[in-house]
Amino acid sequence: MQINAYYKGVQFRRVPFKILLIMKLIMVMMTILLLQVQAGVLAQQVSLNEKNTSLQKVIDNIRKQSGYDFLVLDYQLVSRATPVTIQLNKATLKDALDKILLPRGLDYTLQDNSIVIKDRHVATESASVEIQLTEQEPIRGRVINDKGEPLAGATIFVLDGNGRRTSVQTIADENGDFQLSNVSEGTQLEVTYLGYTSRRLIARYQMGRIALSPFTAEMGEVSVSLSTGIQKIPKERATGSFDHIDNELFNRQISTDVLSRLDGIASSVMFDNRQLGGNREISIRGLSTIFSDRQPLIILNNFPYEGDINSINPNDVEDITILKDATAASIWGVRAGNGVIVITTKKAKRNQPPAISFNSNMTLIQKPDMMQLPYMSSADYIGVEKMLFDNNFYDANEQLGYVPLSPAVELMYKNKHGLLTDAALQQGLNELAQYDIRRELNKYVYRKGLNQQYSLNVSGQSENVSYYLSGGYDDNTSTTDGGYKRYNLRSDNTFRLSKKLSWDAALFFTHTFTNAGRPTNFSSLPYARIADENGNALPIDRYYRSNYIQETKQNGLLDWTYRPLDEINLINNKQKTNSLILNTGLNYDIGKGLIVEIKYQYENAQGAGKDIRSMASYYTRDRINTYTQVGTDGALFRPIPLGDILNESTNSFTSQSLRLQLNYSKTWDKHQLTGLAGAEARQANTTLTQSTQYGYNPHILTTIAVNYDTDYTLYSPTGGIAKIPNPYFTSETNDRFISFFTNWAYTFDNRYNLNISARQDGSNLFGVRSNQRFTPLWSVGGSWHLTNERFINITWLDLLKLRTTFGYSGNLNRNVSALPTMRYYNGGNLINTPYGVLVNPPNENLRWEKNGQFNVGFDFAVLKQRLSGTFEYYHKKNTDLIGYMPIDQTTGAIGSLSSRGFTYLGNSASMTGNGIDIQLHSVNIRKAFEWRTDLLYSTVKTKITEYLAETRDLNNYLNSGLVISPIIGKPAYSIFAFRWAGLDPETGDPMGYLHGEVSKDYAAIRNETTPEELIYYGSATPTHFGALRNTFSWKGLSLSFNISYKLGFYFRRNSVFYNAIFNGTGSHSDFSLRWQKPGDEVTTQIPSMVYPNNNNRDGYFYPRAEVLISKGDNIRLQDINLSYQIKSLENKWKLKRLEVLMYATNLGTIWKADKHNVDPEFGDLSPLRTFSFGLRAGF
Repeated sequence: MQINAYYKGVQFRRVPFKILLIMKLIMVMMTILLLQVQAGVLAQQVSLNEKNTSLQKVIDNIRKQSGYDFLVLDYQLVSRATPVTIQLNKATLKDALDKILLPRGLDYTLQDNSIVIKDRHVATESASVEIQLTEQEPIRGRVINDKGEPLAGATIFVLDGNGRRTSVQTIADENGDFQLSNVSEGTQLEVTYLGYTSRRLIARYQMGRIALSPFTAEMGEVSVSLSTGIQKIPKERATGSFDHIDNELFNRQISTDVLSRLDGIASSVMFDNRQLGGNREISIRGLSTIFSDRQPLIILNNFPYEGDINSINPNDVEDITILKDATAASIWGVRAGNGVIVITTKKAKRNQPPAISFNSNMTLIQKPDMMQLPYMSSADYIGVEKMLFDNNFYDANEQLGYVPLSPAVELMYKNKHGLLTDAALQQGLNELAQYDIRRELNKYVYRKGLNQQYSLNVSGQSENVSYYLSGGYDDNTSTTDGGYKRYNLRSDNTFRLSKKLSWDAALFFTHTFTNAGRPTNFSSLPYARIADENGNALPIDRYYRSNYIQETKQNGLLDWTYRPLDEINLINNKQKTNSLILNTGLNYDIGKGLIVEIKYQYENAQGAGKDIRSMASYYTRDRINTYTQVGTDGALFRPIPLGDILNESTNSFTSQSLRLQLNYSKTWDKHQLTGLAGAEARQANTTLTQSTQYGYNPHILTTIAVNYDTDYTLYSPTGGIAKIPNPYFTSETNDRFISFFTNWAYTFDNRYNLNISARQDGSNLFGVRSNQRFTPLWSVGGSWHLTNERFINITWLDLLKLRTTFGYSGNLNRNVSALPTMRYYNGGNLINTPYGVLVNPPNENLRWEKNGQFNVGFDFAVLKQRLSGTFEYYHKKNTDLIGYMPIDQTTGAIGSLSSRGFTYLGNSASMTGNGIDIQLHSVNIRKAFEWRTDLLYSTVKTKITEYLAETRDLNNYLNSGLVISPIIGKPAYSIFAFRWAGLDPETGDPMGYLHGEVSKDYAAIRNETTPEELIYYGSATPTHFGALRNTFSWKGLSLSFNISYKLGFYFRRNSVFYNAIFNGTGSHSDFSLRWQKPGDEVTTQIPSMVYPNNNNRDGYFYPRAEVLISKGDNIRLQDINLSYQIKSLENKWKLKRLEVLMYATNLGTIWKADKHNVDPEFGDLSPLRTFSFGLRAGF
């Protein structure tokens, strides 16, 4: 006889007789959510409308509605049963089963939340079997996964008559084999492996192969295999801090790149959205360095990846593992100080038949709304210009004749010179006041963006060959009409050359093409226009006044007029890249638990950029005119010839890595030992070349040589001499690394785990003596599975595991070297010869940065995985950090190329950090309708503890918080401000403090205030952050939304800067809120406008005063995902999977602490909403 089980619609066959497979799905709701178990199993209600439906499908329907599973003692009882035709509306489960099963000669019983179906004439046998301890033939078997691979370390428990675990147990060895002595046939066994469904079986002397299936999302758990990039380990034996992003969670989001998909779903990973240029900085557990590379190390398929991360096709990614503490990351040594992100790509599954997967999606990007920019109204701006005009502010420029004046000021001078009546002047000013440059930008510059993504892969496996072939195509159009296209091709194959030897070979090729978008910065005038009513381009005076331009044009120069709308159509800036990764390796099973691996990777990336500045562009016309020479006879000579200007750049990156590794695994009795040892050598070469050529003809591809050595008199009203710009630049760097590493893990009785790791890295960058070029790094960690202890017998406690680690990783800075380094330039000096500048003086004691980290935490699960999670605390101490150090001026070194004076880069700083990471996962409802909740919460606090070049210059304290200014005792990104005493009620002047007294002596406040007198607000980056994700599913429909939050940080708002308004370089809408009369100080904190402008008052003190500091705390609806798996078409078309989905992101801010109209993370412009639609199909 067979026992066949239905579980979540999956049929398991050929299970030995006398199984007691009790799938306990406890319907207890989370008490924190005040949900209750619905009592009375057989009193539950079901509704059916079936006509000639197989009994199997009817049982599956009842299972979905009731939430209970069915065990079938003989599958043929179901397969041979007559079809069911029945209609029931809210009938009890008992009535439904009676009407369906009894007429077909079947009966049923309830056993531990499962309904057992049996023949009415066959009695079930008791599952309670006494354990026999007499000598007899041992119980033998092999534990494998769904791919047929052995599950080394699987635990086999002997159960008592009540189904509880006894002290008799064993662990499967590296081949998945196990043996139980003194256990008789008929005894109940339980086979478990973390990340897989446990199985209860009846013991036989020859158990054969016991296959465990990975947990599915419906079952409350996911299959967990943690990858360090060098080895894979089961999570149950991990002692370090890992975060695993499986394929389903990773693909919840839609994007062109890989890393952005981690935002809001990865614990302790924070994206800094404040950075200029849209380059978001990623940190894991906060900063671990100051002036070195702050980005995490990326591992792609076992090797560090140093190419463009945007080249990786996210559809090729299988899963991602984030290594957060020293034990998890120390295997990567000096490059792991910022954390490690391990990316594993897809491969064919073992014994997998040929399969095809297709993925396509389209993303619509919201058009930016420039009306969000806080510009002054045009009327207010013209009012300021009129005030300045009345005070003769523009007279000097007007008399010079070439300095550009605004359209409003031009009208005022025409009126002053009698060329325009007062009425016409007012009419002209009123007309200008109606214009708004933001509307012009919305109309002519910005548009909706569109991203398209297509991916196709084919995979399969025979007995000796597995293959995976994929292709991807992305076509993105930005909101400024920029283009990005990416072509991906990947092949990953494994050949089993013999029973012991296998060969891996993979190829990854990417081609990208980037086309720059439209320029967006045309004028700071609020009423500037770039087109007339008919869409024709209008000029804007940029560097010269229109009458001066007309004069130069009459003298034979090119038209110097600047028309922004024409410039939009002249952009011709393209970048192309080709990247190739070849990865190969041999694996040989020596035997007795030893496996030797040798892996090699070749990586090459070639990039070429071409920026063609058309002769019609303002850039080219301006440069040609500027260097035009006028002879004594008035004849013109152009040292820069007519034609386009061609700016070219090429870059190349080549690396080779070789790794030899020996793996060991042995299991005996209650012991398991796994380890590895190896060596790795790596070399990387980077070259960069930039050049400019003049007189370029794109039709025949020719250029004209120019004289870069001669000083030419500039054609400019202000005069001057200069050489023709020759931005030729070339550089080459070579990095060489050699490493030795080892990692060992010991497990006793499936309860205690110990992990030890060590690595030694060497580089050509560090140390003059050989012993200084290497740095030893190590870690140690341990864990304790309390739920596997005999004294822990709590039925509702599924998992309780304590773990702790300590160790060191490191970081490097490629801009420093132990040897003196110089940068050379071609000419440009008085004698027109090459010269060099010292970048770094010799530093024979230069050392690697070191990151020591302590981590302690526990993992838990209760109520059959209804509630699970992780709590962790960590403390970091980073020493020998690279920073600026003072240098003796008598050495002759001029210091770094920065503005930091006589300094150089060396080991000059230390910092500490600590925080907690919490992850909670709950299954709130587990029935046909399912509701899950995932909570991420992290804290991070860092501070500088040592810095040899600390300065008392207030500029280092009073920055925007976007740059690092190391201040001892404070975070790397800090917010300081001048104390604020309000507005003077008589004048509206801003008031501060000088030596504790209220003062309006702004120069003294600027020059005499000490750092101790400043107000320290806190970190400029969030110290608390995380996300709350809820997922609802019903049948094939799934709805998920993610709410993210960032708390505990401050930011400095922008406000009115009167000097910028006066000079025509900027404006701000705060102008309308300024103090204008006594009493206004009650309702506003915006200072009055005074003329002449006091720069210390309006340009230094007020922008840096605490009145402009705001809390950045915010909660936002990050995204919504809606998907539907069309199972009816899957069956009809014989598809493996067919899913349609919709995804929306950046949906808005739910709450923020600051009430001003500014986003604390993104600034004046909110992040653009995106709406995606996709299709996923598997064949």
